[in-house]
Amino acid sequence: MFIANTKRFLTHQQASWIVLHLKLRQASSSAVPPAKLTSSYFHHSSSLPFVYKTISQNFDETAAKYPDHECYVFSSEQKRYTFKSFKEEVDGLAASLLELGFEKNDRFAVWLPNTSQNVAMTYAASKLGLIKVNINPAYVGRELEYCINKVGCKGLILPPSVKVIPSLDLFRKVVPELDSHSTSRELSSKALPTLKHVILIDSGSKSGGTHSYDDLVKRGSKLSHKTLEERQATVNPDSAAAIFYTSGTTGQPKAATLSNFGMLNLVHAQWEHLGQFFTRLCVPIPMFHMFSEIVGVLNVAVAKAKVIFPAILPDTVSTMESIHKEKCTALIGAPIIFRDILTHPDKSKYDLSSLEFSAIGASPMHSSFLSQLEKEIPVKRIAQGYGLTENCAILTSGMWAGDSDPKRRQGSLGRCMQRLEVKVADENGNAVPIGEQGEIWARGYPIMMGYYNDPEKTKEALTPSGWLRTGDEAKMDEDGYLYYVGRQKEMIIRGGINIYPVEIENTLIEHPSVAEAQVFSIPDERYGEEVCTWIKLKPNAPACTVNDITKFLTDKLAFFKIPKHIRFVDKFIMTPTGKVQKFKLSEAMVAELKETKSKK
Repeated sequence: MFIANTKRFLTHQQASWIVLHLKLRQASSSAVPPAKLTSSYFHHSSSLPFVYKTISQNFDETAAKYPDHECYVFSSEQKRYTFKSFKEEVDGLAASLLELGFEKNDRFAVWLPNTSQNVAMTYAASKLGLIKVNINPAYVGRELEYCINKVGCKGLILPPSVKVIPSLDLFRKVVPELDSHSTSRELSSKALPTLKHVILIDSGSKSGGTHSYDDLVKRGSKLSHKTLEERQATVNPDSAAAIFYTSGTTGQPKAATLSNFGMLNLVHAQWEHLGQFFTRLCVPIPMFHMFSEIVGVLNVAVAKAKVIFPAILPDTVSTMESIHKEKCTALIGAPIIFRDILTHPDKSKYDLSSLEFSAIGASPMHSSFLSQLEKEIPVKRIAQGYGLTENCAILTSGMWAGDSDPKRRQGSLGRCMQRLEVKVADENGNAVPIGEQGEIWARGYPIMMGYYNDPEKTKEALTPSGWLRTGDEAKMDEDGYLYYVGRQKEMIIRGGINIYPVEIENTLIEHPSVAEAQVFSIPDERYGEEVCTWIKLKPNAPACTVNDITKFLTDKLAFFKIPKHIRFVDKFIMTPTGKVQKFKLSEAMVAELKETKSKK
């Protein structure tokens, strides 16, 4: 079982971390090493103490200190919460979920965009010892079905729709039993056998078989919270708090599982590092992305912060409006968010000068772009960050270079966060000499517990001594700053969202006319990368067009995974040993598009 394996894994890791922490506490609290590095290994010693609490316990303590301080603003919902009012909603929700029979370690799927209910579920799950399973709201039926069954979710919360996506209708196709189900008993579904309770967030939309979110909160607020408090007190800080899906070369999403302890202590470290800028933080990043949860949502759990969500989905005008109206002091996001602000024709209508700091992540950027953002948005200072879902999103920060070293702040991935270790390793795991290229390895408290129910993939990613192999290539300078080189994996990052070619290829060959498909990317000014495919058709296959392929994929893949450029070919570009050279496919596609453009 996963939980049993996790306990053994954590026991081993915790022993290593305790020894490491004692060593670090004896060292200087300064991030500056005593001497220039000669080997590509850096640890960030710090006097910042660990906090042995759950996310919800820490949030409750913060709420008690600042009950009347405004903590969350959901602009598109026209909702504003103080610590006190948000805690009341969380407690009401948690009390009702407890009454429904949710037990510790039950998985609860959250298929929502950036809504207040999404954030409330983060804290309610932590209070009850549940594992919040974050699912992209753009996923369609088969993707949702996979994500729920992969980890065996007992609960699901969803909206009636997200913009043009008919979420509830899509769900009904997966679970036709829903409408005939009574909420007085547990759901029984053939497609989703572990799912027992479904919550709908819009009180104005009624559907048989679903609980109303608002009704649950109201009911829970009237219940005695003694049992809830007793449950919360028994939740172990080392227990799993969240699952975020990520993928590998197999194309099947993996369920990266993160602990209360790891997530909370990374947010504490982040606040010590960046809290001076996070007084009013604007977060347009989707909440299914770990970047949003750690660098955005959870600041409120540790400090007197205000986090503003401009819209349920990324929207440039809403983001600029929020910065203007709320006088936001910081903005975080993927490069596409900043590009779209920079090029928006109405940018001059909004006062963005309140921005003291911006963190840009999800895909690496050239330093010249960061300099342009500082001048033209404007932002007083901007830095890159680097991390993976598997290490709770933020491994390094360029802001360690500060205002005095803009070249490093903008041009590097930065140094690792407090109490973490990072090295640039060769194929044997040995740190390479300074300046040489190798794979980024990381170790420390926010590293995932493992991939849920996937010991083989966990073993591939985590070494016996607790190092996370990132699959990314970089170089380290003599002061511990990382400089990105490239990805070992063939992952595509479009607009800050990870896309895995094998998943799309496997879906394409389901088409009756497709024999083989190769998916790759080309550079794109707005999104960073755009998805492309070359397709070989079966001999004597029925006629097939680009529109046929696009239509075929529409109900099988999220819209952002559907290739923008589709070509039918007789053969792929391959090595003498028969391996497809995707980089040459990319080069050929770029050349073709340039030629087509020049002829117009």
